Amino acid sequence: MRGSGLRRAHGLGRRSLLAAALAAGGVALARPLLVRSVTEDEIRQAEAEKQRVEQQQRNAEAILSATQTREGTLQRQLAVIDTARYAAVERLRQVQRELETVQLEVLDITSSVDGLNRTLATDTHAIERKVRSLYLVSRQSTLETVVAARSFAEALDRVAALKRVLARDLAGIDALRSGRRAVQLRTADLSIRLDRIDALRAGATAIEAELAKRAEEQKDLVFAAQREGAEVAKDVTAFEAESAAIGWRIAVLREIRVREIAAVEARRRILEQRRLSADLARGLLRSVPVAASGGYVWPLFGRITTYFGGCTFGQCPHLGLDIAAPEGSPVVAASDGVVLAAGLVVPGNRRGSYGMIVVISHSAAEETLYAHLDDLRLPPPVAPGEFVSAGQVIGYVGMTGWTSGPHLHFEYRVKGVPMNPGNVLP
Repeated sequence: MRGSGLRRAHGLGRRSLLAAALAAGGVALARPLLVRSVTEDEIRQAEAEKQRVEQQQRNAEAILSATQTREGTLQRQLAVIDTARYAAVERLRQVQRELETVQLEVLDITSSVDGLNRTLATDTHAIERKVRSLYLVSRQSTLETVVAARSFAEALDRVAALKRVLARDLAGIDALRSGRRAVQLRTADLSIRLDRIDALRAGATAIEAELAKRAEEQKDLVFAAQREGAEVAKDVTAFEAESAAIGWRIAVLREIRVREIAAVEARRRILEQRRLSADLARGLLRSVPVAASGGYVWPLFGRITTYFGGCTFGQCPHLGLDIAAPEGSPVVAASDGVVLAAGLVVPGNRRGSYGMIVVISHSAAEETLYAHLDDLRLPPPVAPGEFVSAGQVIGYVGMTGWTSGPHLHFEYRVKGVPMNPGNVLP
């Protein structure tokens, strides 16, 4: 049962590990791939876990192979035992046939012995009578027999007759003795043959019983090996499924990691582009004088829904002006300047924060920001680094970012600090 112990050791907790792996893989795939951060350590841990499960799978496969080999050996041993058992059963049948033959002979011998005993009894009775007669006759001497005869010839006849009678009686006694010896020999032979048959039958029965016992024990071992093999096969299947689930999770984690790295790189490039554009714009604006009489125009004509310093559902205090207008209404630059940024505040997320924005630098200190612009049907027609003139279309009213309706969020900043746009607008 050494294989069984190893199997239990390697199979410990496989179902809980499989459930955890499947749950983790399912959660990872059920959610957006960028909802969480994935580190290289997490991927390495998952790969180490996969290697551990694969090692357990290899161990279980080795145990399964050994169990199958042992089962084959036991099956062959069982076949040998079955062959010997069948031979013993056939030998027992042969002994039984011999016993039946001997039993028939016993009946014949018994009948013969009974006949001999009856004949022996009859002969014994007759001889006993003759012996008594001879005893009586023997009390007369031969001389008396001769004297009693009427003639010499009669005397000779009497003597001869007496000798013949004595000879016959002696022969009868010898025959009686021979008959008794024959009965004794037949009886002894019968007893020997019966004892031999009993011994053969007992031996064959014992061998058949022992082989039957060994066959049952061997079958138990075969069944145990088969059950163990089935359990180990289940372990192998479970480890394969667990390894596949972990591999699935690793692939998901790697995809998340690749997308995160790509997103970080994209943000870095955007920020770098913004920085370069801002540096270029500020360098250029050092030589551009501020427009006479302030040089600002309204970026959009519409109804002001929130003033600077007020409160909205998304911002309090409010850092600019909210001007309501239908979607697609053109938004123009409030003054001459250089575009610093044009894109989503949160890359890839059109519903985040200000949504689609354009930032224009008008001097070394002044900037204006235009937020919630359309990003799909009418995206901003300007790019960072471009010169724009007051009144030039730089975007269109949209519904991006945190907004309850189409409008323009307009900010005026001095050295990065939001100021009241009403101070510069006509």
